[in-house]
Amino acid sequence: MQSHISHSGIIYNQNGMIMLIALLFLLLLTILGTSSLYLAYTETSVTRIIESDAKALYTTESGIEQTLYWFSNPDKFDGTPQDTFTKKMQSGTSFFDEDGGSQYTGTQEIPDMVYPTSDNELKVYGPTMPGAICTVMSTGVSGRITSTVTVELYEDIVGIRILPGSYRVN
Repeated sequence: MQSHISHSGIIYNQNGMIMLIALLFLLLLTILGTSSLYLAYTETSVTRIIESDAKALYTTESGIEQTLYWFSNPDKFDGTPQDTFTKKMQSGTSFFDEDGGSQYTGTQEIPDMVYPTSDNELKVYGPTMPGAICTVMSTGVSGRITSTVTVELYEDIVGIRILPGSYRVN
């Protein structure tokens, strides 16, 4: 037992002071540990949301790229893509009629083609901009995150491309 005698002769017991300091130190360590765990949990949650958001956007953009590929190679597919893209092409050369109108006349509510998969849905319908072939709306889903990209496609000497200025993220 540690004790200290003051100049006035009073004996002070320091064991209680050491115990108090030790308890305060343990309380401080507990607060720091709890805060670290909370921050780690929060960072993990934010990271999952960012990952889902990125995955949804990449899935959405892959749907646009898939549609561009279908336009360039309609004969390489059976079923929906081939039916949609081959039948809309006039004389095997153009997606426009003799008056310059697009063969795609559907709307967002009633599209010319809907192609759903487990994590993506593609809609192809009539253009909203003059000179465009069609509008492509691709919706990607990852967890609770949904991303939608809408583009207008046009045809130039290189092939089917995204009309500049038409890329819209919803």
